[in-house]
Amino acid sequence: MATFYRFGPYGLDAAAKILFRGAEPTALGQRAVMLLQLLLERAGTPVSKDALIEAAWPGLAIEDSNLTVQIASLRRVLKDAADGATWIETLPRRGYRYVGPAVETCDPSVAAAPIAPSAGTLPDKPSVAVLPFENMSGDPEQSLFADGLTADIITALSLWRSFPVIARNSTFVYKG
Repeated sequence: MATFYRFGPYGLDAAAKILFRGAEPTALGQRAVMLLQLLLERAGTPVSKDALIEAAWPGLAIEDSNLTVQIASLRRVLKDAADGATWIETLPRRGYRYVGPAVETCDPSVAAAPIAPSAGTLPDKPSVAVLPFENMSGDPEQSLFADGLTADIITALSLWRSFPVIARNSTFVYKG
């Protein structure tokens, strides 16, 4: 069963592989999300480089530098929170450990609005909502492609700080 992880101002939707800061999705690659998920699952305990590599690159032979790049990417995203850049501790020649705020797990259906700001307040500027695409192919397996396309567009738009983008969890209420 998929899980939603809450820690500090962040939420990680493990099923959708999206990291949220408040209600807004952040720009973070899939491999970095997989690494973060494993670190959160084992919060406070060391996670070996081999375990991390297997989680993000299952069955592939890669260099340690790939792992280092993805961990740096995670730290860049987390640095927006107070002391966020120090939440992932490097254990020389051993691996990494998550040492940030306590991690709370819940079912994604319960976490419909991840760490949302107070409801009822309107933003100062217009925002963008990407509604779920409809699967018009007739093939039920293609609905995952449509959902993934919607999530990718939301994530890409969230890179621009000039306008807020409504979170995937909020717009997928209108699916169908």
